[in-house]
Formats: sequence, structure tokens, C-alpha cells
Amino acid sequence: MSQQINALEKAYRRRWLIWIVACLAHTIGMFHRASLTPMADRIMADFNISAFAFGGLGAAYFYIYAAMQLPSGTLADTLGPRKTITTGLLLSGVGSLIMGFAPTFGVLYLGRVIISFGVSIVWLNVIKLVMEWFPSRQVATTIGLSSSIMLLGQIVATTPLALLIMAAGWRASLATSAVVTFALAASNWLIVRNSPAQMGLPPLSELEGLTAVRVAPLEQPPDLSLGRRFKIILGNKYLWPLMMVGLGTYGAYATLFYNWTVVYLMQSYDLPRASAANFVLVVTIGIMIGSPTIGFLSDKVLHRRRLPIIVFAGVVLACCLTWALWNGGRPPLGVLYLLSFLIGFGNGAVFLNFACVKDIIPSYVQGIALGLLNMGAFIGPAIAQPLFGYILDRGWQGEIVEGVRVYPLAAFQQGFFLCCGLALLGFISALLVKETYARR
Repeated sequence: MSQQINALEKAYRRRWLIWIVACLAHTIGMFHRASLTPMADRIMADFNISAFAFGGLGAAYFYIYAAMQLPSGTLADTLGPRKTITTGLLLSGVGSLIMGFAPTFGVLYLGRVIISFGVSIVWLNVIKLVMEWFPSRQVATTIGLSSSIMLLGQIVATTPLALLIMAAGWRASLATSAVVTFALAASNWLIVRNSPAQMGLPPLSELEGLTAVRVAPLEQPPDLSLGRRFKIILGNKYLWPLMMVGLGTYGAYATLFYNWTVVYLMQSYDLPRASAANFVLVVTIGIMIGSPTIGFLSDKVLHRRRLPIIVFAGVVLACCLTWALWNGGRPPLGVLYLLSFLIGFGNGAVFLNFACVKDIIPSYVQGIALGLLNMGAFIGPAIAQPLFGYILDRGWQGEIVEGVRVYPLAAFQQGFFLCCGLALLGFISALLVKETYARR
């Protein structure tokens, strides 16, 4: 018995290090997701590209990320998290270097594509590690903490990145991020292990008398083909509203804050780059606070899923409408800080979609369902980001300052209405979500 206790203590000590290193791997992915925002005007000027082309550069991340969710889960089960995460980080580092030294926009786009492939395979492997290294009663909490940690990368991609760009330029900034990414790849390879068994340790479920968080063998039909699995998922009418909530509510947030906010604030309010990036910082803090808060309300206070999703999808819609309509799309800066925070906070409700999947989808197809659900959240910005750029180009009146296109406020307002449409789609879809009362 004493040997088992010692093994358990050893596993507990190592798992926290493994977990934090794996979380940092996805943190750099969140950095890359948001990194284009503070350098948007410089990239458009240096390569003489339109807003539509730049929107396509940003959208490439979301297209690839969405398409790679199902393969990512497969890699977690075959190669394992250690190899998959390390490979993803190496790809991301190479892509960042290519972008930093790109002589043409085509090469820059190639670098962004390579980054996107690399970061797209990390998150589900982090979840896989959590399931292997943590007892079932801690899995949900640990995944929630993982989500908060990963958003630190997005914070770094706001004001700190803007200051680095001002000091060293956007190319040197991307080269620096490549060095950090390679260092994280080495750390993952040296520290991360797929399961306690790889360290000669008994599984935590065996030592603690817990059931491991994985597919229950008795629930899985032995002859269930991949086609049959998809048929079960696609035929579940309760999954589609959840997908559309992510597409609309998260799509409005990602379209606005991952590409265009800094350019809009610099051109419409004459703010310096670092000050404009503060608004992206504020929205990120909002979602970091909103995700665990709304989850706690759903689990412990309201014991509801549908109600908080409706309420906070409505908050996002109200904020987008206020932004677009107030003073022709130019609210006071103090109001913008509040709107940014509330849009981020309200998007914390999108994470309840994953809890709903556990409630409405059979366990033996939940992995595929989660992948498809995650795809929905990325399809929205993948479509809307270049469309926002197209709207800006349509409204451009030919003004160029220091090689950068200057867009009129009316063009930005039309783009904000696009975000309002996405937020409206998310709110209507929230009304159709099935209430599970936080249970299966």
C-alpha cells in the first residue's frame, strides 16, 4: 500500500509540470491567432495589399483550424500528445520564421498557413493529457483553468506585442515568437509524457478507485463504423443550435478583435498603436473572467445551460449594436472599453456549449461531436474576416497615409453591422438550445 501511495504522490507532482508545459504550448497558439491585429496596417503597407487580402490572411488560420479538429483527435489517440504537440510547435515556429522573413505576400501567406496547421493540433491533445493525468472529478475544472491560461497568449499579442512592433518592427517580432515557440517545443519533448504508464506508474484511476475519463466500453457498440458515428451526430437536432451559437457569437467577437480593432481605433480615434491594442487586452480579460464565472453560474447557481447562453449571447448582441449605432460607429472611448469587456465576458458562455455536448450526445461519439462543435466556432470568423475587409475596400475613398490605406468611419460602421448580424445569429440560435438542467 505504501508503494502505491508513493507512486500516486510522484504522479501528482509530475502531472502539474506536464500540464503547465502543455498549456503553454496552446498559449503560443493563441498568441499566433491574435498576433496579426497590432501589425495589420504595417503588413498592408509593406506588401501593398487590400483589406480584403489581409482579411484572407487572418481567415486562413480559422479555415485550417476548423478542418483539423477531427484529425487532431485522431493524432491524440495514435501518435499521442507528446509527439503531436511537439510537432505542432515546430511547425508553428517554422511558419513564424517564414512570415518574419517573407519577401512577398505569397510567402507571408504560406507562413501563416504553416502556423495554422501547427497550432490546430495542440488543444485537443492538451485535453487528452488532462484526461490521462487527472482523476475524473478534476477534469472539468482543469480544462477550465487550461482555457484561462491559454488566453495569456492572446494578452501578449495585444499591448506587449504592439510595443515590441513599435520598438523592433513586425518582422523581428515574429522572429522572436519563433524562438519562443521552438523553446516550448523542446520543453514539451523533454517533459511531457502521454500517461502515467509511460513513467512506470499505475493509472490514477486504479489508485484512487476512480473511473478514467474515456469512452465507456459498455456504451460503445462493437460494430459502430465511422459513417454510423457521423450519422448519429448529424442526426441529433440539439447539436446544430450549439454550433450556430459558436459560429455567430464567437464569430462576431473574433472577426472584430482578431483583425480590425487596432486599425479602426488608430484611424478613427487617432490613437497610438499601443493604446489601440489595449482594447484587445480588455476583451481578452473579459473572456478570461467570463468563462469560469458563467460556468460557475451554470453549474452551481442556476443549474441551467440554456438560460445563461441566451442571456450572454444577448449581451454580445446588445454591445455590437451599441458599437455600430452610437455616433455613426464611433462611441466615446470610455464606452468602448466597457463594450469590449462585455463582449469578451459574454463570449464566456460559448464554453457552455461543450458542457451541453456532454449532456445531449452519447459518450461513444462525444469526441467527434466536440470536434464538429469546435469547427462551428471557427467557420464564422473564417467567412466574416475577409468579408469585413471587402466591406472596407468598398468604402475606401483612395486616401493613403505613409503607405497605409485610410478607411472612412462609414466603412468601418458597415463592417460592424456584419458583426451585429453574426451576433444576432448567435442569439437566435441560443433560443433553440435544449435545456438539460446541467445533467444528461
